[in-house]
Amino acid sequence: MVVGQEATNRPEQLPPVTVEGIPESQQLIGPYNQPRWTARGRFSSDLDVYVLPPFLFYTDFDYTGTVPRRHGQTDNLFTQEFEMGLPRRFQLSYENNFEIIGPHTQETEHTIEARYALANWDVIPLNPTLFTEYHFGVGKDYENDGDPLPDSVELRLLLGEQFGKRCQWALNGFWEQQLGGDRETEIGFAQALSYSIRDEYLKAGVEMQFVRRTDIDTHAHPEYEFDLGPSFSWKPSRRTRLDIAPLFGLTGQSPVVTVFAVFSIDFGKAVNEAEGVVPVSMQHH
Repeated sequence: MVVGQEATNRPEQLPPVTVEGIPESQQLIGPYNQPRWTARGRFSSDLDVYVLPPFLFYTDFDYTGTVPRRHGQTDNLFTQEFEMGLPRRFQLSYENNFEIIGPHTQETEHTIEARYALANWDVIPLNPTLFTEYHFGVGKDYENDGDPLPDSVELRLLLGEQFGKRCQWALNGFWEQQLGGDRETEIGFAQALSYSIRDEYLKAGVEMQFVRRTDIDTHAHPEYEFDLGPSFSWKPSRRTRLDIAPLFGLTGQSPVVTVFAVFSIDFGKAVNEAEGVVPVSMQHH
């Protein structure tokens, strides 16, 4: 054999090729082909997004602490919420609210919520979801002479989207109307932008809300509240998550600060057991 031919017949060595997999949070799951980061119902400590996959169940334990700017006492609100995804892009939830304000400790309201996503994920831009909630007042309004808390109804439009590889965004527009008492009306929106430091397991971002508030005596002189602050999200495990957002009031009619904290737990089957993951090669067809 000729030495030159032996050298020519050797297999050519190619440089190694690194194939980057899609981040876990962006894997498409379930019958709606939604990214995994939308499969908790809560986007952040005070915003919702899209719907849960069918029969996925979550519970949230929430704390909201509000320090008023003028007169009044710090309001400590504790909420327990149960959420379940249903077929055909529906979701149902129940909330129970418990309040400590000054010397008063009471149960304030029970809430029933329903959501409906207008289409599978990424079919309609910004993935609009309709949200309605009915609040049953069961406590007393100690900021208004101890009158019974009235029932109220709330409507929201939920929007959400992924931008690039690490940024996720949600916006909630809302309208809430009391059905008794002072007949207070709230109209506004809240939005949050989150940046993935370590995929779903560690995130940081910014969150804000704007509220226009009137009642039967102040229709001509509404109050305007604008709050802004950082948000943080940490998943100590696949089934649990902690969200924290201190929002600071930027108008004279805003509270000094409102602190939101939410601890959520998945009690359903693990997401990758319940829905299955769409193969990467099929995720953009």
